[in-house]
Amino acid sequence: MDSPPPRSRRSPSTVRALVLRAARDLFAEHGYARVSTRQIAQRAGVTQAQVFRHFGSKAALFVEAAYQPFHDFVAGYVRRWAEQGHGADSSAHDTEVFVDGLYRLLLENRALLGAMSGAAAEDAPELAAATASFLREVFDRLQSEVALESGAKGGTTMEPAYAVRFAFALIFGVSVLDQALFPAEDRPGRARIVEEMSGFILRGASIPEA
Repeated sequence: MDSPPPRSRRSPSTVRALVLRAARDLFAEHGYARVSTRQIAQRAGVTQAQVFRHFGSKAALFVEAAYQPFHDFVAGYVRRWAEQGHGADSSAHDTEVFVDGLYRLLLENRALLGAMSGAAAEDAPELAAATASFLREVFDRLQSEVALESGAKGGTTMEPAYAVRFAFALIFGVSVLDQALFPAEDRPGRARIVEEMSGFILRGASIPEA
């Protein structure tokens, strides 16, 4: 009787992708606290040891699963912004592009947003530390570009560190509370919501002259 062919060895990138996909699905379905690394490994078809080898801890895995799409979006946006240069008369358009892209991304991951919000309220110091470290790197990249843009344009604006974080919090909050804020019976179009958020961010970042 012929023996079964040996199972092909999966690359590290394939294993990581399988684990991240399984983690996103399980965290979205059950939240952070009720999901174990064993369940994630079983869903991904890998060993629990492989999960820890690639991500180190459940908290680090959650942060990457939840925030990596946001990281990738910001990295792409910052790259395009840097390539076009600073000081061009396009702040309103650039802000609207950012708000539209991030709002769309967060809405597409709405189930995971609930898990992210719930996890933020849990007493999990390791998760809080991992989240802060990951987001700090993302926000630092974005606020550096905001600072360059403000310097090129001149005038007085809010400190970039606050402007970036408040803008993210606004878009994140509207995405999480989307259906409560805009019930179906009188819901405005997504373009109108994006336009109003963009205007709020631009006007809120401006400091009136004394």
